Amino acid sequence: MSRLTGKPISVSELLEQGQGLLQQLRDGAAASNRAQAALQRHLPAELADQIRGATVKDGTLTLLVSSASWGTRLRYHMPRISAAIGRELGLEIERVSVRVRPGA
Repeated sequence: MSRLTGKPISVSELLEQGQGLLQQLRDGAAASNRAQAALQRHLPAELADQIRGATVKDGTLTLLVSSASWGTRLRYHMPRISAAIGRELGLEIERVSVRVRPGA
């Protein structure tokens, strides 16, 4: 029901209102997939397999890895490859953040 009118709102109306939000979610997921794929192309296979997710927001590339030890290894590679990843994505990467996400 609409808070203003007290009338029921149809499902189709709700979906139309949510298009902007749904599109934002789709766009964010696609951008995350592109960032992860770009990262994996620039890493050795054994390290690329440990990446659980990647996003770029406000110049920060945030990486999710399976364990702290893989995160440390990844940090050693990032100065060498972060500029190439940024060029591939068409973004400037100013900072890299590595976070552990076990079991993800």
